[in-house]
Amino acid sequence: MVPSWIWVIICPIIAYLIGSIPFSFLVAKWRTGKDLREVGTKNVGGLNTMITAGFAFGFLAGFMDFAKGFLCVLTVMLIEFDDSFTGTTVDPWTFPDLDAVVYILVATCVVLGHNFSIYLKFKGGRGLGTSAGILCLVNPLILFIYMTFHAVLTVITKYVRPSQFFGFLLTLPIAFFIPIFPPWAINHFLNNGLILGLIVTGIVVATIPKYIKPVVDMFQGKEYKIGKELKLTEEDQLDA
Repeated sequence: MVPSWIWVIICPIIAYLIGSIPFSFLVAKWRTGKDLREVGTKNVGGLNTMITAGFAFGFLAGFMDFAKGFLCVLTVMLIEFDDSFTGTTVDPWTFPDLDAVVYILVATCVVLGHNFSIYLKFKGGRGLGTSAGILCLVNPLILFIYMTFHAVLTVITKYVRPSQFFGFLLTLPIAFFIPIFPPWAINHFLNNGLILGLIVTGIVVATIPKYIKPVVDMFQGKEYKIGKELKLTEEDQLDA
């Protein structure tokens, strides 16, 4: 029998390799023959696929990104790697067993793979679709809270990408204290603020490098703002 701690190493590596599959890149290349890293917004994501290949194909790519986050975490939820926990409820602020560690690391690594794909020389998207797939599974309420923050910040500031990032930062502390969990999370002992909070923390850590430039550009007046036309050089071209 494989020791449970081995899965703490193996599962995140597999999740990273699956997360690295650049569905947006592949769909756009198949449909148009173009490299997303060189056209449109130059981001390997669903939005740029929509711009380059059309709405239907962009939606398809976004759905596949969503699915890889959802399915990676669902898989480790359904498999018992550590059977040392014999209780029926999880105490707050504790890990029931190493399965919880696997959940957190897999969620982090699948987003990391999407954002820094090993198949694209560590280029990638911003992980929104993949993160949404994870949050939809572990707690749809936290996904709704994030989307609300994102929408409100976008309306107030008119900045899209910085609002995505700051929405995550505002959601992060709430995740540690949220008291409501879906039945499937309870059944798999994911109804724990510590576990949920660390999953969101992992997502934030995996996406921070992708938002440094947009936030800096916001303060320099070079970031895209809804309703405002920007005159940028080719080097400053947005990569959202």
